[in-house]
Amino acid sequence: MKLIKKISILFLCLFLFFPTLALAQDVETESKKVMNKILANAEQIKSAEKNVTAATQLLASLPEPKKKPRIAIYSIADKTGKVDEDGSRVLTQGATDMMITALKRSRQFKVLDRTRLGNFMNEQQLKKEDRLAKGEGPTLGKLSGADYIIEGAITEYQVDKKSGGFGLTIAGTGGTKQYAVASTALDIRLVDTTTGEVVWSTSLKDEIKGQKIGLESFSFMGNNIVEFETGKGKQEVINLVVRTIIEEAVFELAQTL
Repeated sequence: MKLIKKISILFLCLFLFFPTLALAQDVETESKKVMNKILANAEQIKSAEKNVTAATQLLASLPEPKKKPRIAIYSIADKTGKVDEDGSRVLTQGATDMMITALKRSRQFKVLDRTRLGNFMNEQQLKKEDRLAKGEGPTLGKLSGADYIIEGAITEYQVDKKSGGFGLTIAGTGGTKQYAVASTALDIRLVDTTTGEVVWSTSLKDEIKGQKIGLESFSFMGNNIVEFETGKGKQEVINLVVRTIIEEAVFELAQTL
């Protein structure tokens, strides 16, 4: 009797389990179909655009060399001293990150990010003190050394009283046709890590013009709108100029080494 009871319980379990298993398999199959469909349409789903300028194509046109010099970057500073009415910096504080991106886009160098060296050293120290799980973490003594250090700063930025302190000059032609100009300059150099010698340097200044599309509104390169009365959109235009001159500087550097 006990055996029959056990068999009955077994059949009941199988009866309940197999439909659940089949259902789970169906759900898994359908989930895979949905995921594959999403991946197949990834380009239509993505909304972010590549952050590029007209100078980006210069970097893309460079042939990739077999041997690449190692370049370390610590900081590209803002030395204009320009501040907004609320006390914040007018110019982008992301110039260092833009430089790293431009160097990588050129495919001409091995780029060593030293901007947050303390983070790397912390990981190295944890490994050295044997605080990490066995087999995990960095290998000590393998941190890449630099052949050169790239240094520099944003040194100029055009400001005009007519812009309300926003750094975008309103100019005129014949006293009637107005346009806006945003400009900035970059001084940059390459230092040999063995000798300390500055082996290359350049100073670039660039500007972009905006067409008037409203009473106090100007359009830069089509999609970048600046409203002078409120300052809306000014930061995007400033960033565009800075990224452009950084990419042009990297292009010039790549042709020198």
